[in-house]
Amino acid sequence: MTLDLSPGPWRHGVAPALQLSLRPLPSPIADAHAQTPAATRPSRASGVAGARAQEGSSVPLVPRYYRNSEVDIQAVPLSNGPLVYPELAYLSRLHGMVRARIFISEEGAVESVQVVDAQPRRGIFEEAALEALRQVRYKPAEIGGARVKSQKLIEVKFNPYEDDPQ
Repeated sequence: MTLDLSPGPWRHGVAPALQLSLRPLPSPIADAHAQTPAATRPSRASGVAGARAQEGSSVPLVPRYYRNSEVDIQAVPLSNGPLVYPELAYLSRLHGMVRARIFISEEGAVESVQVVDAQPRRGIFEEAALEALRQVRYKPAEIGGARVKSQKLIEVKFNPYEDDPQ
């Protein structure tokens, strides 16, 4: 493939200022893999074993957070954090909802929380929900008896009328 970075010789009779030729480079991994007998090649594992780096690999792996549908046993909350209703919202009788994705470690701690959706948008409920979700402890998810990192989608509802007797 050739790439010209100028208008070309058709304009004012000038040749291109820069011409690049792109060609694929041979991969040392592919060459080594092709020369290795099949019996000694590392197997391509899936699941928990596939998420671990193979010996000699220089490629860092991004941590994998399994979804509920991918695990044998889902992460279950052991303790909840206190959900503090923002004072101004409570006095105004404002209701809302925050949907967040939480990322859980193999030990059951919440590593991070990302807000996916909030009603009202950019409202006052996000910080209260994030603070409560960060404090939750979980029994970790498992695949084949091994603890794994997992993720959950959680919806936190704020309703000032919930405590009122009907």
